[in-house]
Amino acid sequence: MRIYHNSQDSLYRSPFGACTAGSRITLRLLVAETVPESVTLRLWMDEREIRLPMVQDESGLFTATFAAPTQPQLVWYYFIVTQNGKTFYYTNNRERLGGAGEIQMQPNDQSYQITVYEKNFKTPGWFKDAILYQIFPDRFFGLHTKEDMQKKRPEYILHSDWYEPIAFNPHPHENGPACNDFYGGNLAGITEKLPYLKSLGISAIYLNPIFDAYSNHKYDTADYKNIDPMFGTEEEFSALCAKAEALGIRIILDGVFSHTGADSIYFNKYGAYGQHSGAYQDPFSPYHSWYQFTDYPNYESWWGCSNLPNVNEMDNAYLDYILRDDDAVVKKWLHKGAKGWRLDVADELPDEFIALLRENVKQTDPDAIIIGEVWEDASNKVAYGKLRSYLLGRELDSVMNYPFKDQVISFLMQWTSAEELNRRMLSLMENYPKESLYTLMNIVGTHDTMRIKSVMGGMDQNCGTQRLSSSMEELAVYRVKLAAFLQLTFVGVPCIYYGDEVGMQGGRDPFNRGTYPWRAVDSDLRGWYQTMAALRNSHSCLRRGEFLPLLAEGDIYVYARYNKDGKDAFGKDAEHEVILCAVNRGFSEKTLSLDLHQFPFSVYTRGIFEKEVQTIRDKSLTFTLPPLGAEIFISSC
Repeated sequence: MRIYHNSQDSLYRSPFGACTAGSRITLRLLVAETVPESVTLRLWMDEREIRLPMVQDESGLFTATFAAPTQPQLVWYYFIVTQNGKTFYYTNNRERLGGAGEIQMQPNDQSYQITVYEKNFKTPGWFKDAILYQIFPDRFFGLHTKEDMQKKRPEYILHSDWYEPIAFNPHPHENGPACNDFYGGNLAGITEKLPYLKSLGISAIYLNPIFDAYSNHKYDTADYKNIDPMFGTEEEFSALCAKAEALGIRIILDGVFSHTGADSIYFNKYGAYGQHSGAYQDPFSPYHSWYQFTDYPNYESWWGCSNLPNVNEMDNAYLDYILRDDDAVVKKWLHKGAKGWRLDVADELPDEFIALLRENVKQTDPDAIIIGEVWEDASNKVAYGKLRSYLLGRELDSVMNYPFKDQVISFLMQWTSAEELNRRMLSLMENYPKESLYTLMNIVGTHDTMRIKSVMGGMDQNCGTQRLSSSMEELAVYRVKLAAFLQLTFVGVPCIYYGDEVGMQGGRDPFNRGTYPWRAVDSDLRGWYQTMAALRNSHSCLRRGEFLPLLAEGDIYVYARYNKDGKDAFGKDAEHEVILCAVNRGFSEKTLSLDLHQFPFSVYTRGIFEKEVQTIRDKSLTFTLPPLGAEIFISSC
């Protein structure tokens, strides 16, 4: 007996992927080479098991149609087939990636997933069209001198030269590094470089934390309502937002709401804010209820870091201060010009907190974006024993796409095949609501991971400031170009970590947070990023078009981005076009012949830089991909 179901094939599951609450879903199963006694669809939804008999339709497939739950949730399913007194179970595959499944003799936990989300869930349209640029503020560009900085923070290590090595010294009060050396990057410096970012094709900037804090990374917040003096003032922030907006660039802030700094106006462990202020110094402090004291003055801290005391996110006083008051933190900075929030360590924030944050952010600005830091498939993430509800339409708009980063690196480094890359990307496309899918923050490096060029050159994460050899650097640049190609042509929003576009190197934190090398850039690599960004910005199908894999085999990955019948993936009017994107990660050229019968075009323009017209023959396109190369084919009527 042959049994088959493919959750990523519309013949077997319709509609594809995530569904809105209350919508109709049809599932089909092939049972061949025998006539089964019964075929049953086993569902788990609304916290109960449901079994539906499946009936063979005119196509010969066994079919069942049902209504998705009216409340957002994950629905799980598999199939039960009986024949000659035996029972067979057809379930998801062992990796739980969707697509084709497998036959089991016993039921297991390998159910297929259907994400059911809010019917009216929408994410900001401007962000779907964006190219994002992440900036670690102290290390991008600054206009202050060492003397200026000394007046503001004389207790810090202040570098005299932009290109000095990172300094290390112990924290004055806690175990671990102080992270208090500064180079002078600031908001005024970012404002100065807005024309550069515009020339790069950027339309949104994500800033690592900018609020008052002891460290250079600012994840130890001292005062949520004030800009750190090393970075500037409220007026300079609003000026940055206004000048950026005039260039079509929006600013997104980093919200660190699961913990504060111990050295803060709220906790004041070291007495910097007076002896009778802050929860650690005064058990009667108005901030005392914010924190998780186990036996005063002992307290819980983020991952055991004593300088990062955890907060009770659902404490009413904390909720008022961060979310609900008229001048609450999330509202204040939106009023000052920010266009959204990236939520640090979203797994540490209760669903209820994120839902309240969404409510207050969207009331203040319905077009603001909310992105969560989640490192796995966010649709089915379990954190602290609880299945999270990030992407059901009531919390986040979207998340940082770490699975994209991991799979792109694995593919380009030849650790996994194109087949594996494609399977894992299709799994995300199947599990995520379309509104979230097209706003995924597609990264290949961040402030928490080693530099992509160092990765592509085969360096270990502990390489620190070690540089690639000339031969490995050449290979790394080829691979970085392919990573950028994938970022800028894939579904989701590409995010460039500052300096990756000019070839910055470095191991894990803090060596991935070096100063931008303004006097020593790789102009050829930067030109590649500019060209790819211009291509994305000029073709709507690369931003909002459908996605169709055409070939995933070994070293070769080819996919189409297209608008069909004058509509994009959201049913909006768009130019009727197809762009074929082809990548060869191998060390030898490959000749391909692609079947393009599904597209009506007979002529394509080939080339990222030099253009040539190529004609379809017998509905096939034949071409050669160079080693470590990528190619674009743009449809032409």
